[in-house]
Amino acid sequence: MATTMRRRFHQKHGNLILLTNNGRTASRNEPRQEFNNGLVISKSVLKEDEIFEVRIDKKVETWSGSIEIGVTSLDPGNLELPTSATGLCDGAWILSGSTVLHDGEAVLDEYACDLDGCSIGDRIGVQKTRSGELHVFHNGADKGVAASGLPSRVYAVVDLYGKCTQVTLIDTTQGVSHSPEDSSTSEDDSDEEDDDDDDTETEDTERGDELPVPPDNASVNLPSNDALLFHRRHGSLITLMNNGRTAERGNAREEFNNGVVMTSRLLRSNELFEIRIDKLIDKWSGSIEIGVTTHNPEALDFPSTMTNLRSGTIMMSGCGILTNGKGTTREYGEFDLDDLAEGDRIGVMRKANGDLHFFINGHDQGRAASNSPQLIFGVVDLYGMAVRVTILEWVPPATHAMASFVDHRVPRLSYLRSLAQQELPNVFEAGAWEWTDRPQFHETCGIHAQVINGGQTAHRPNAMDDFNNAVVLTNRPLQSDEMFEIRIDRIVDKWAGSIEIGLTKHAPQELDFPSTMTNVRSGTWMMTGNGIMHNGSPIVDEYGLNLDRLREADRIGVMRKRNGDLHFFIRGVDQGIAATNVPPNLFAVVDLYGQATQATIVEPGDYAEEPVGARVPADDSLLRFYHLHGRNVKITNNGLRAQRPSATGEFNDAIIMSNRPLREGEMFEITIEKMVDRWSGSIEAGVTSISPEELDFPSTMTDLDHDTWMLSGACVMKDGLMLNNAYLLDLDTVHEGDRIGILRSTDGTLHFFLSGQDMGIACTNVPSDVYAVIDLYGQCAQVSLAPRPTLVPRTTPVPRTTPNNTQVTSRQNSQNSVIAVPGLMHKFHTVCGSSIQLTEDFASASRLRTFDNAIIFSNKPLKTDELFEVKVEKVASQWSGTLLIGLTTLNPNDITEGLPISATSLRSKDTWVVQGSQVKHNGQIIKGNFSSTLERLEVGDTVGVKRCQDGTMHIFLNGDNLGAAAKDIPKNVHAIIDVYGIVEAVSVMSSSVMSIENQRPPSISSSSGEESDKEGDSTISNPSPTHFHNNHGKNIGLFNNNLTARRTASYNQAVVISEYPLPRKKLFEIKLEKVSDEWTSSVKIGVTNQSPERLGFPASASNIKKGTWIVQGDAVFHNGNKVRTFNGPNLDQLKEGDTLGVLVDGQGQLHLYVYGRDCGVIAEHIPNPCYPLVDLYGQCKEVSIVTEELGAIGVQEETEKAAFENGLKENTPHSLYAIGGNGRICEYQNLCLRFKATLGLHDAHFETNPKFNKCYCEPCRKYQGTSECREEGEPLQRYTRPFGWCKFAIKLHSRFIEMLNIFNVWHVAFHGTKAGAVRKILDSGMLLLPGDIALGGDQLTEQPGHFNDTHKPKGFDTKQIFISPSMHYAGCNVYATKQKFTDPKTKSVYNVSVAFQVRVRPNSYTTGPQTIGVNHNIDPHINNSKIEWFTKERSAIVPYALLIRVESIK
Repeated sequence: MATTMRRRFHQKHGNLILLTNNGRTASRNEPRQEFNNGLVISKSVLKEDEIFEVRIDKKVETWSGSIEIGVTSLDPGNLELPTSATGLCDGAWILSGSTVLHDGEAVLDEYACDLDGCSIGDRIGVQKTRSGELHVFHNGADKGVAASGLPSRVYAVVDLYGKCTQVTLIDTTQGVSHSPEDSSTSEDDSDEEDDDDDDTETEDTERGDELPVPPDNASVNLPSNDALLFHRRHGSLITLMNNGRTAERGNAREEFNNGVVMTSRLLRSNELFEIRIDKLIDKWSGSIEIGVTTHNPEALDFPSTMTNLRSGTIMMSGCGILTNGKGTTREYGEFDLDDLAEGDRIGVMRKANGDLHFFINGHDQGRAASNSPQLIFGVVDLYGMAVRVTILEWVPPATHAMASFVDHRVPRLSYLRSLAQQELPNVFEAGAWEWTDRPQFHETCGIHAQVINGGQTAHRPNAMDDFNNAVVLTNRPLQSDEMFEIRIDRIVDKWAGSIEIGLTKHAPQELDFPSTMTNVRSGTWMMTGNGIMHNGSPIVDEYGLNLDRLREADRIGVMRKRNGDLHFFIRGVDQGIAATNVPPNLFAVVDLYGQATQATIVEPGDYAEEPVGARVPADDSLLRFYHLHGRNVKITNNGLRAQRPSATGEFNDAIIMSNRPLREGEMFEITIEKMVDRWSGSIEAGVTSISPEELDFPSTMTDLDHDTWMLSGACVMKDGLMLNNAYLLDLDTVHEGDRIGILRSTDGTLHFFLSGQDMGIACTNVPSDVYAVIDLYGQCAQVSLAPRPTLVPRTTPVPRTTPNNTQVTSRQNSQNSVIAVPGLMHKFHTVCGSSIQLTEDFASASRLRTFDNAIIFSNKPLKTDELFEVKVEKVASQWSGTLLIGLTTLNPNDITEGLPISATSLRSKDTWVVQGSQVKHNGQIIKGNFSSTLERLEVGDTVGVKRCQDGTMHIFLNGDNLGAAAKDIPKNVHAIIDVYGIVEAVSVMSSSVMSIENQRPPSISSSSGEESDKEGDSTISNPSPTHFHNNHGKNIGLFNNNLTARRTASYNQAVVISEYPLPRKKLFEIKLEKVSDEWTSSVKIGVTNQSPERLGFPASASNIKKGTWIVQGDAVFHNGNKVRTFNGPNLDQLKEGDTLGVLVDGQGQLHLYVYGRDCGVIAEHIPNPCYPLVDLYGQCKEVSIVTEELGAIGVQEETEKAAFENGLKENTPHSLYAIGGNGRICEYQNLCLRFKATLGLHDAHFETNPKFNKCYCEPCRKYQGTSECREEGEPLQRYTRPFGWCKFAIKLHSRFIEMLNIFNVWHVAFHGTKAGAVRKILDSGMLLLPGDIALGGDQLTEQPGHFNDTHKPKGFDTKQIFISPSMHYAGCNVYATKQKFTDPKTKSVYNVSVAFQVRVRPNSYTTGPQTIGVNHNIDPHINNSKIEWFTKERSAIVPYALLIRVESIK
């Protein structure tokens, strides 16, 4: 009796190897696409004279070469595996074909065994003898000594190379000896064990080979009661998941078979084996097949499809029954398996009498076969369209009966409980008697979700990066009539769609979590938006309130009632029946999708009261916004500020009202703080006699049909009907910073005010005791209540009273007064430290990492006595140190290099900061014990800084002035804050204050009879508009002391305005510093009477709707409307260096200046004052104000110089412009240019700037020093540069480039083609597939030498786009077909090839070996096995350069 050694393969193997059968079977994945990376090694050291033997299970005929076998002395655990066994070094002996190699070098050319000739079923073994010789065995026959001098410790090596794709280890009897002394093994030797041979199992047997399991399963144990799972051995493309309950066929788009799976145990009589179809694809014909077989999966050589088996197998395929591969019933049952959809169920059962039945969605299809064997395994073939299935748990009928009995008892007990609570409320308190604990969220959830707060809360942590894969389920099923309710804790505005909720039969431990729950195709009911979906299909389109419109703190609930009806609840209100006949014992499910990022389970009916202070008392003497309002409104700042949080996602349902009725002659005034560009229409204002408590807030206030007076746009409306459509105030044209006032006079007339100016009577007979109403509609997103303007005199005013008791002031005193007017909310500057993230429209700053690199600035310089204040939002106790705050003369716009790690290290400009209790100037301590320390800041504390009139810097803590921290602070300083140490996040709390001088405060009337100032009286003394204002479009950066404006992103949002008004007869002139041709249209210029402080900057200057004249191209626009064209220069054609200006003459006429020359009057009646403005739109990227020192002569010289340079560029041939800017004239490039001209390609396809082109001829390459290969994309992917070719850049839209990030993320590849296809590729922007028609009518076909429909591996699809990271490959004649070209200049004849350099999206293509049939290495930098990429996704490839190669004919 001999000892059998049970060996296994090591877990370290080639990257294409899949180990199954407990590590005894090795398969090479993608065998038709890859031929190497199939190395496997024995898990332990070979014993002396032991034969390590494998059986060849599978082969393919695609490749040359086959299995390789041998030994290595290196430990596989520490070995860096090569792509093939012949690459092993440092002690490796390998038989490849009939050649024996030692460390990669041939030592024996003609060995007695040729492995390339082995067939399926052949056994190949290797043995290391006691004498150190290597022997190879073929089908048990020793082929002699292959090598000698082997070390004592070696591992067996098998390479599944080329044709060989699967092998299985054979248990071989130990004892074949080649010792000359003794052919038997001594007792001592047989007892030897290697320390690392823990994988070896020994068993006594009378045989030397593994015995197959007989078909009747005589040696198999009887069926057990274990749960049905899929067996660990299966078809080569199958992957098991979900603890063996789910099976999926890999590479489903490329392979349609090899997807057979079987049950892990025998089926019992009357046991239903049922699976659910989870995933189908529509690429193939045919679909899932199911049945039973007597074959044991432990011994089965799995076929490509189960219907190929010719014994012991019964299968349902399509609508027929096949027995042992032959059709026995053509039409069976009511269903065709090929027509089933995702979510459908299929089952099979062998009944006790031997009849075999199939079940579809629970319905018995009748007897399919009789006298079926008793010992059978369930089998599923994931064929064709079928990709993934899951075994469903079968509940025996007896269990059903017990469950039904219990389910009937539960309602009875619930009824008794409710009676007891009614009769004995003091004994049975509500909620005191529960069947079990309240449901919680289960910890198993979607990959982007996380369960926190002891299972009560679920959230999506990376809500700004991910919008799906956030499904969470309860930890137990819900009972009948049990409410499951959640509260929305957090909403973000970035995504579309929002929370979804429902019920599902899938337990969290069993569910293969989808990206969104509406993708689940079985046992699931979901409310999404305002519709109901069952198993992914809509069943109710309009149901209840829309979940996408819910906001933070809203509550949603779901309940299955005892009669099987499904109800959803929103804010505690039952939305009605959503579905009927819903089964019991379902889990509640919440999908934190899109905008919804956090939800918490709440007790049903547990509606907490609003926090103290949230409600504003109705009798408050101070006017505020009331706490009752539209659902899309958020009230903050103690009732003084209102906002529409999701301003870009919702445009209505945002009505707010005053907290009490207006008094006689009392003005209700608000300041517009935030506008958005997305919607049409804007704020609406008015009054109503309906109290907030009585009002059922409509979506817009103009919907009310009683007791309401509103101004909408310029239309005055009463009870929803128009009274006047031409009121002097048009609310659709207001901007950020404007103030809107509402006043009911004592005579019952309603007046509206714009920034303090009475716009006249809107309507009459308005009753008293009306509430002010504001509708934050459309573009208007945030307002605040404006404090009543107060007169702050510089000298004590002397009031005088007229006979009618109207108080006035003298003209002198009114001119020396200042009106305090609330300005816009402060913001942080976009320039900040590397650890800072700015959010909430630049009003919130958070430190993301470490404790430093967190400097932030105020967006604008602070005015005198202007407080910049922030609130601490987050602290972290693990750090020391705290927030620093102060003032700096550094303008953030002038920063060109990175900021230092701390504000105390900022010394390039004067900087004063308070750090703890110390005050520092440029890092040096100037005051050592300044008032209260900032070291103990907590969440909610406020810290501010102000420069006072006397030049001192004051620090404020929680509103208290801590006194002067520093003195002699210059004007024009920015606030600086360092979010350092324990403080991790702050938000802006303060607003700017605009001090408007030389204006009188608004008054009801005056009988003083004083005349107003005449227009133009003071314009001579006005400062010149020599700087741009710090208030500008969001894509603008200012430099050079605000003399230069640069657009930093996109093509719009780049309007700049002068700091001061434009004096009459004064030219405002700019110079175009940078112009790009990537956009259409260009610079715009004009004037506006809007103050720079209050101007809300739209995307384009042409969209300013009030008091504005703009020149665009050759047209003039007034308040957004085109009013005329002129015959002067077209601004869209201006070049770099050109000058452009505007001037208003003494008669109020606007003149346009181009190149320093007056182009005439373009508009009249220009008001005074007016401000010049410039829009750096489209092609215009940078402008500078032409300073007065240049003078008229300087301007003319600059203009002439620019014209001369532009003329030179226009008249210079392209060949003088160097490729890559090296200044060389390349004759090869000129030759390629001449060929390119013969293709008839439009110039608009190519970049006009020659710096984007490049020549890769030998002289140019040497001159440039370009390396041959590089890596780009994410993840990095190598490609080789197109040496020998000439590159011409294709023009791509920069917005397209930015959106897809193709030049940072996508991979580089090449595509060879015919010259006749170039034009069509350029016109369409996409590459062509074989079968497409090129220009000229030629149909593209596979070229000779390439795979085609008659010459290709089985299953290979040739109708794809083929690209390569190697120009050696893409440029070969198979792809880049050569054609003859006669040079029109020299009349010489050349061979010319064309190709495209492209960017390809990662993960959109498949990598494969070369398909042109060569045997040599094509590219030294790229392996032949990965040299070709192919895909059907045209849109995943972007051509960005045309490549041309010209070769002399030899």
